[in-house]
Amino acid sequence: MPAASRTLATAVFVTDPKTHETVLLQPGTEVTDPALADQIAHPDAWAPEPPRQPRRAKVEAS
Repeated sequence: MPAASRTLATAVFVTDPKTHETVLLQPGTEVTDPALADQIAHPDAWAPEPPRQPRRAKVEAS
């Protein structure tokens, strides 16, 4: 299963896990790397997730 992506609502600074450099992520950036997402602890940094749509039951043909 692919990693879940989330979108940033605000700019945040994170540390790149490979280079150890500080990186600025801009609002609207989709974060798919769990190592980066784990560094963003403030819930207001994330854009609200769209509400989930209920699954529709398959209609049986009669």
